[in-house]
Amino acid sequence: MSYIVGSPVVVLTLGRKRGVVVEVGRGGHYRVQVENAIVSCREDDLAPPPEDRGKRRGTPKRHDAPAVSVDEPAPAGRLDLHGLTVEEAIARVDQEIDHALRRGADRVEVIHGKGSGRIREALHRYLATMPAVSAFNLDPRNAGVTWVYF
Repeated sequence: MSYIVGSPVVVLTLGRKRGVVVEVGRGGHYRVQVENAIVSCREDDLAPPPEDRGKRRGTPKRHDAPAVSVDEPAPAGRLDLHGLTVEEAIARVDQEIDHALRRGADRVEVIHGKGSGRIREALHRYLATMPAVSAFNLDPRNAGVTWVYF
């Protein structure tokens, strides 16, 4: 099934979160706005939203997918960057943020250490450019940790 810009969809890889198609690319690739983040997905990752029919009668349908609580986000992710170069650290942060968003987490703890501050500075510059990141700040109890919020 093809989607057009403005189509409501469910992103299966993000715990069945609802979103809206904001861009259609080639080869079945889409950009979908989910809450305040825009994610890239394949057409296989999307489904039409279920129809709201009011009250349902009869036996509830059995769902094989694991239950995902809308009210409670997934546990925060944790990523340790010790021993990595700046380029490796940024690549790992990008992967972890992608994984955290897909599992429905609302934050990630990034352990970069205190050291020279090169990784911390590069990380903060990178996070400031990411539309999926709503905020980030140093942990007030440990300057070697940055919390990233979605």
